[in-house]
Amino acid sequence: MNEALVNRFRSFGNKSIGFILFVICLLAIYNKVLHNENLNQYSAEIKIQLTKISLLEWSVLLLLFLCNYFMEAIKWKYLLASWHPISILQSFKSVLVGQSFAFFTPVRSGDYVGRILWLPSGSKMKGLAQMAWSSYAQLLITLGLGSVALFFNLPFFPWLKWVAPFITVGALWMYFHPGYFKGWLKKLTTLQIDNNLKIKLLLLSFFKYMIFVLQYTWVVNRLHIPISFLDLWIALGVLFLALSMIPAISITDLVIRGQLIVILLEPWYTNSLMLICVSTLIWVVNFLLPAVMGAILLLKFRLKQ
Repeated sequence: MNEALVNRFRSFGNKSIGFILFVICLLAIYNKVLHNENLNQYSAEIKIQLTKISLLEWSVLLLLFLCNYFMEAIKWKYLLASWHPISILQSFKSVLVGQSFAFFTPVRSGDYVGRILWLPSGSKMKGLAQMAWSSYAQLLITLGLGSVALFFNLPFFPWLKWVAPFITVGALWMYFHPGYFKGWLKKLTTLQIDNNLKIKLLLLSFFKYMIFVLQYTWVVNRLHIPISFLDLWIALGVLFLALSMIPAISITDLVIRGQLIVILLEPWYTNSLMLICVSTLIWVVNFLLPAVMGAILLLKFRLKQ
């Protein structure tokens, strides 16, 4: 009888925690959006621009959003395959839940917390280590392509274009280094993954990077902003590189992203308001939407426990 009562309290506790986390996520999302500088200052014009996009055009953007997060879900599935196999749908859900936490945590660190919620107890630390490989692979792609872009578009710190390639080569060497450690660092050896998996992570990270580029290209084209694909893609390479180096939460990321894209594209297009519209639209689709979806999935997940 006592055991049944304890199980009931435990079940109630799990559901209560899930509901509390859900409310915290939604309140954080609402609060951050409500007090956002870009959205408050340019909300009227942004709404006008959004109404110009047809339902079909929105569908293409949402399809790219799904492709973006399925790339991340495939990476997560690959990393767990050898010790905790999950379906692609489960992986996709865990990635979205991670986004709900990442939305209001510094350097999007909540992404790690959100994903490991789905892992069994006792393996959560291993999950953190495995996810770090996914983030590292994405950073390498951003560094590599961003280093190339710096030679063509660098409105600040001109010396950076000579430093970035060396940083990229060093980071790539560390990525593929076998990592045979001794002494108190010996445990790090167990966190290594197979080189074939590392290559897969790099390829998937490259595809994800290109989906980001296509999203920006699509929005710029739909809003009839006269910037060539090459100039846009070079500017985006610098933008993604800069964002990867600036510690921020998703909401401040929107402000920083908006200001950076204005600086990088100013030589070709002077309407900063339209460029901020582009940045805001991408942010809504890639960060706000998955954060809300992840919060809902989190609630359902905790209620089932």
